[in-house]
Amino acid sequence: PWEIKWGPDNYLWVTERSGIVSRVNVETGEQHIILNLAPQLYDQYESGLLGMEIHPDFNNGAPYVFMAYTYGTSGNAFEKIVYYEYDFENDALINESIMVDGIDGNSTHNGCRLLAVDNTTLIATTGDAQNYMGSQDEMILTGKTLRIDIDASGENFGGPKADNPNPTSYVWSIGHRNAQGLAIAPNGIIYSSEHGPQNDDELNILEPNRNYGRPNVMGFCDGFSEQAFCDENNVAEPLVNWTPT
Repeated sequence: PWEIKWGPDNYLWVTERSGIVSRVNVETGEQHIILNLAPQLYDQYESGLLGMEIHPDFNNGAPYVFMAYTYGTSGNAFEKIVYYEYDFENDALINESIMVDGIDGNSTHNGCRLLAVDNTTLIATTGDAQNYMGSQDEMILTGKTLRIDIDASGENFGGPKADNPNPTSYVWSIGHRNAQGLAIAPNGIIYSSEHGPQNDDELNILEPNRNYGRPNVMGFCDGFSEQAFCDENNVAEPLVNWTPT
């Protein structure tokens, strides 16, 4: 299992990296397989079917389930963010629709955690896909936090949020290595956990239009070159970091 969510039906909803999506009855342990994406995945090492989120209005006219997965071949892998509609009658996910496609992927460093912060906004993480310099390039989607419109009553469903730093871009923050944890606190603060290399795992607070330093800064701005880069690039330091990882 890669993602586990408490569903609006009081079941656990689970993704497996090999491509299975299930609803699990917590009282009996019974598993209901509702989708198998195995035939269309690239699932080597850390890639495959990864993050999942359920639309907050699932029981009120928006029965959508968002997922992130990698596809392609070794050396030519990509990731996409899609949504499915839940078919209540047949207990199945149907009708894949693509929101974001063509994100560079790899066998590792794909990010892909998804979090609905409200009923109109989806946050998604992307890893650097082993192109560490790309994390600083705002024109590509790797090494970023993305912010996507999921307002089911609007006309921009699946597009960039209109109040993103650049309203035509999904990019919300840059300079990430491989963030794979997202959580929102009751006060609205969004926390993200991020894998370091052999040093400097990070716990961050995500903020719009901020730079989180990769690959120029690892952990805090406590080196000479790191401090200069932080001063010039509005770098947000982590709340805490861990070495060794």
